[in-house]
Amino acid sequence: MKPVAHVSNGIQFTGLSKEMRQTGLSSVMLYDLPYTDLSAYAGVVLTNYIDEEYLYEHRSIIHHFLQSGGVVCSFAEPYLPWLPGGVLWQRSPIPLKDREIIVAGDGHPIFQDIDPYDLNYKEGVRGFFSRGYFEMPDGAEPIIVDQSGSVIMYSQRLATGGTVLAGAGGDPAMFSSPGNTSRAAVPQLVNWIRAERARNEGRHPQ
Repeated sequence: MKPVAHVSNGIQFTGLSKEMRQTGLSSVMLYDLPYTDLSAYAGVVLTNYIDEEYLYEHRSIIHHFLQSGGVVCSFAEPYLPWLPGGVLWQRSPIPLKDREIIVAGDGHPIFQDIDPYDLNYKEGVRGFFSRGYFEMPDGAEPIIVDQSGSVIMYSQRLATGGTVLAGAGGDPAMFSSPGNTSRAAVPQLVNWIRAERARNEGRHPQ
């Protein structure tokens, strides 16, 4: 099966653990994107800690990957419109200690069987998942919302053939903990990316 590119600035705490690499994630430095053959990857995951000015300058790489049926998952807090749809991060007015993270609708494969408590708390502290929200673009579907209905994570199947998943800072690789049900988020994210890429290409996952 094709790996999934995990793109970051290379900051130490954004790196991949051995367990995360075993799920199929593969580290790619952001500044290597222009020299990376993304066709070798089922999808691209962009971390919250990313050089947005550089990414905006090279946004055509992301757009071309999506046009080929690729899946792009962004967990950044964008202030520049490098992601299709042009959505920008907005800070939630709800204090972190009061904000509730809710999986929308009937759930989503990425968060299957994950205890809501483990989404909201990390080592007993609330607010690690996300501090912001998006105004969801037309045609997108909410995945995670807060108690006010503000959208924290959404997915959008683009007319050009690819799929975007955007989380307003809620990077599963950062909030998941090995000691509780949130540990399932990363492998389930990788599985969803591969399945979505296969759907976009009209075939079974590889």
